[in-house]
Amino acid sequence: MTPTSSQQSYTDLLIKYQPKPIKTLEEYNVALTIVEGMMSGELTEAETKLFDLLVLLIETYEAQHYPIGEPTIGATLESLMHEFDVNSSTLAEVLGSVEQVREVINGQREVSKSQAESLAKFFNDLSYELSLTYKDFSNK
Repeated sequence: MTPTSSQQSYTDLLIKYQPKPIKTLEEYNVALTIVEGMMSGELTEAETKLFDLLVLLIETYEAQHYPIGEPTIGATLESLMHEFDVNSSTLAEVLGSVEQVREVINGQREVSKSQAESLAKFFNDLSYELSLTYKDFSNK
């Protein structure tokens, strides 16, 4: 959707697109198509309001149909290892052994508070942009 010279009002856009809670996959795909089309140009104030409403409806549908669970400690650790190109043997110095690293990643072992603090420090030292705490590696 690109701005038109007539600059439709928000009411006109609501009438044209008739946004409503998304209940089906077909309605979801239609809303996505409209939003994607709106992303290709500058929007008027009215179009921006419609865009925001459609995004909210899409997010609500996604939260109901594609929920994202809480990340596990293993998934967090594995992601950080990949992000910073850290191998298991390097983390063995923090957790005790390569086997313990594998067990944490596989969800077979929890980490102690001191290990969680050490992991947070280890990764924070790799990037000033991180602000991890022991809670990021703890179920407690």
